[in-house]
Amino acid sequence: MITFIQMPTIPYNWMIQRPQQIMKELNRRNNLVYYIENLTGNYLLKKNNNFYVSGRNFDIKNIKTRGNIVLWCSSPKQVELVDIIPHDYVIYDIIDEASHEFIGWRQSIKKMISKADIIFTSSENLYNKYKNLYVKTYLIKNGVDSEHFTLNKSKWPKDLPTGKKIIGYSGAIASWLDWNIINYISKDSNYNFVFIGALINQIRDLILRDNIYFLGLKQYREVPFYINNFDCCLIPFKLNSMTNCCNPIKLYEYFALGKPAVCTNMYGIKEFNNICYIAKSKLEFRKKIYNAVDENDNKLFNMRIEIAKKNSWKDRVDTILNILYEEFGIR
Repeated sequence: MITFIQMPTIPYNWMIQRPQQIMKELNRRNNLVYYIENLTGNYLLKKNNNFYVSGRNFDIKNIKTRGNIVLWCSSPKQVELVDIIPHDYVIYDIIDEASHEFIGWRQSIKKMISKADIIFTSSENLYNKYKNLYVKTYLIKNGVDSEHFTLNKSKWPKDLPTGKKIIGYSGAIASWLDWNIINYISKDSNYNFVFIGALINQIRDLILRDNIYFLGLKQYREVPFYINNFDCCLIPFKLNSMTNCCNPIKLYEYFALGKPAVCTNMYGIKEFNNICYIAKSKLEFRKKIYNAVDENDNKLFNMRIEIAKKNSWKDRVDTILNILYEEFGIR
């Protein structure tokens, strides 16, 4: 058994992303997991056997541990706590490229790299960047919980609009969305455009239109019901250094449900150009939405589901544990 400590990060029950998924899978392998939420509080909650969630004010130094202790860092700012918590190894899991939103991170990146025993990256572009800075760098892409995103979760949510085909987006409503594209594809459209996810400092950018619906953040258990009722899914991201270094979890979730997705021309999407629609302009984006909505191809539908199964969080964590054994002999 290994003790994994996820350093302070997004709340455990908020938008379920890479930190929660990896820690859940590590726990399923009978490892002891402490997940520290970046929330004020002195609490320690037991989620299930060998899995605890704590507030950032809880004295994590006094926890019970078993086997080697691995600190899992998913932000360079977490380096400030590395020397405070007793440990055997430090993993630096690079989820995103530092951008102007996270300018405070940049000053801590070099220090975090110097503390890390292993670096994982979520995308190929990040891997190519950091493999030259640190020899023990591995590519661990994002994944999907295929058992959660299943076709049988198709009940119509009460707040979904009716009467028109639905073009849907699931994820953070944030600065990396291309609002020029969203405005163009929704204007004078016969489709409804539905966004589910947390609103992150984007109130000024929201487009208010009769066929656009911002339904807010949904519980993780509810998300498949929404995506299952989308006729076409979207990843309308701006093209910049940050998005070209991302490996969108939502794309795997769309695939798990066989859904056609229309995406901007990001680097991390190109490997899937045979099963999703990649647009290089707003005009092409709109045209490909029409193509996606009219798609009637069981082969593509099944290929997407198979791709999702081959990119599961279970397989990702199997790879992580194999790397830890090969590098340090721990398991």
